[in-house]
Amino acid sequence: MLQQWQYMTQIVEARRLQEELDELGYAGWELITAHWEEYSYGGRTQQQARCILKRPLEEQTAKPDTYSWEPAALGRG
Repeated sequence: MLQQWQYMTQIVEARRLQEELDELGYAGWELITAHWEEYSYGGRTQQQARCILKRPLEEQTAKPDTYSWEPAALGRG
């Protein structure tokens, strides 16, 4: 059977990034990429990371509204 993946995006403030990634990693999530962004709040410039994460999709947790990916077959049969 092919591996299916569940994906999630998460926005995390820079000061909490390591703590948040540790918690997500414990829950089985793997960081794919993080894009740094700046935003202003209260007259100060803040940093945040927009993260994309994935984890294996288990058969019993698969729901119709869950996004999953499978490799496409090459060519036409």
